[in-house]
Amino acid sequence: MKLAYAIALVPLALAGCNNKPEVKAENASVAEVATAADSAIRMEPGKWRTEVSVDSVEIANAPPQVADMMKKRLSASGKQTVEACVTKEQAERPPEDLLGGKGMKSCRYDTFEIKGGKLNAQMTCQGGPAGQGTIQSTLSGDFGSKGYDLVSETKTDMNGQSITTKTKVKGSRIGDCTAAAS
Repeated sequence: MKLAYAIALVPLALAGCNNKPEVKAENASVAEVATAADSAIRMEPGKWRTEVSVDSVEIANAPPQVADMMKKRLSASGKQTVEACVTKEQAERPPEDLLGGKGMKSCRYDTFEIKGGKLNAQMTCQGGPAGQGTIQSTLSGDFGSKGYDLVSETKTDMNGQSITTKTKVKGSRIGDCTAAAS
């Protein structure tokens, strides 16, 4: 589940990418992508609202009620909304861990591309949440310095069990940070 959380944070890091820079990487580490995308990843400082919804959960060889229970658990009864203040300093140097894979072993981007206000990425991690297995994630959609609208799909394979989740992440800058939120 750590990767799912990290994937949910990816849009916040990528929200500030403007439409001019282009980044393309293949078979690259999270650190390599962070370095390559540093100039392209710029978000506008301020208060941001991010909405995350789990649209589907599929568990191989499991009854539908088990998948429904997992979906409810993952989505906490629907859409989750988080508001956060992004400081000027944070916007100028997006943390590497927001690009995903934090806490996982051997995460690599199979592909990563930012072009024309679009993001397309595929990442594979070895190790999974329990230290074994494989996690494959894709992320795609629109982004800009004041908002983003992305879709992710994550497939976790551990000990012969396969779980696929599809998630939507939408965010926008909603104003300035208050003194208490900074």
